[in-house]
Amino acid sequence: MHVAANRGDRGTGRGGPRRGALHEVEIVGEALEIIGADGVEGLTMRRLSDNLGVAVGATYKHVPTKEHLLRLVTLELYTRVGSCEPTGADWRRGIRSFLLRFREVVGAYPGMATHISAHVADPMPHRLYTSLNGTLRGVGFSPAGADRVVRVLFFYTSGAMLAPLTLDEHADAEFAAGLDLVLDGAHRSLERDRAAPDQTTTDRTAPI
Repeated sequence: MHVAANRGDRGTGRGGPRRGALHEVEIVGEALEIIGADGVEGLTMRRLSDNLGVAVGATYKHVPTKEHLLRLVTLELYTRVGSCEPTGADWRRGIRSFLLRFREVVGAYPGMATHISAHVADPMPHRLYTSLNGTLRGVGFSPAGADRVVRVLFFYTSGAMLAPLTLDEHADAEFAAGLDLVLDGAHRSLERDRAAPDQTTTDRTAPI
């Protein structure tokens, strides 16, 4: 629903008095600008409205609460991250690239990692889980094994993002190195699971 800004809805935005309709995509974009500058705590409905050049009531017609607004912001960030796609035969490279991109995108907006971690049952974090889980099951992990790896990846990624680290080259390298350790461990676990049936067959047919 698009709400036209009438005379009572107009405020003074960064570019002066507002003209024209207010759109959801504009609201989300401005919210991300504020979060990028001052974090989630710096985002208020009044500040958002002032920046948009509308009265607070006009903003509330689109986003009834700050919580609803943050859900829209999360959706936009997940859209920017994209989906997890295996890279050739090396599934680890695809997941690695996806999580590095996730950290880069979400980490640019202070406080959003905390918000996402606190709302893991929301549709978008659940979609992330489904994407990773499907990738892992597609390369041979059992349902239980895929679920275990996703949980470990989630705890590692969210923990690293919640730590007081800046997004500099050193922090990026440390995160990538730790991610490689997790994925290498998952790969070894998959190889053991694949070899287990063959080992069982060997044991059964070997002479006693």
